[in-house]
Amino acid sequence: MPTPRHINRRNLIRQLGASLLTGLSVFPFRVFAQNPESRIFGIDVSVWGGNINWDDVVSNLNPRFVFVQAYHVGIDEASSYSNHRFASYRRALQRLGLPHGAYLRCHPNAGAETSIRRFWSVYEPRAGDILPTLDIEDDYDNRCGLPVQKRIDQIERMVRLVSARIDGYKPMIYTKARVWSELGNPTQFADCPVWVVDYHSASEPTIPVPWAKFSFWQYAENLHGNGVSGTYDADYFNGSEVDLRKYLLPVRASLTR
Repeated sequence: MPTPRHINRRNLIRQLGASLLTGLSVFPFRVFAQNPESRIFGIDVSVWGGNINWDDVVSNLNPRFVFVQAYHVGIDEASSYSNHRFASYRRALQRLGLPHGAYLRCHPNAGAETSIRRFWSVYEPRAGDILPTLDIEDDYDNRCGLPVQKRIDQIERMVRLVSARIDGYKPMIYTKARVWSELGNPTQFADCPVWVVDYHSASEPTIPVPWAKFSFWQYAENLHGNGVSGTYDADYFNGSEVDLRKYLLPVRASLTR
């Protein structure tokens, strides 16, 4: 964000603080207590992103990565849908050379095979993509009424199916500490990178057990403007742009169906 050459620093600090407190819609960057240089900013969008002018997004926000929803699996057929904007978003991100990945919003009531088949119906993994993500949200907490082991078994099966498609690499898991704790903090997913959801922590997210560190952190949701006609969420990657390359699917991956 450009600023005048001569500006009162006290006023600038006050303005930045006000931006953070008003939903981060203008200046969606967290002020970290330690090592802010070690994290890079990105965004994620779903079908609710609406029409997006990606050139404006780059000009206004300068995200260094983007995640895009490919499919939303609901509790039943009527509540499940693909992101009809996925292909156009992806073409724009490829044109701009922005690293990007796809995610599947999962639901414990759906079969693993059906869920992943729907994911692939919209998204085809390619070399250079960020690892695919399984979105494990509040639908997986104890209010769903399904036995914990059944929920875990379904996630395990989805991880295996995605991994088989991307040459043995593990997909990322997007979740929050509360949901994961209601699943019993299962340890068998520790080799999947974790994308943490936490809108309340100021400097470090609450990391679900058993992960020792997070890979990505979604720290704000439902932001507006900056080239996005709908909404977008704000994220940090826990590392540098060089580190981010380790999360990209390599050219040697088979990526076969």
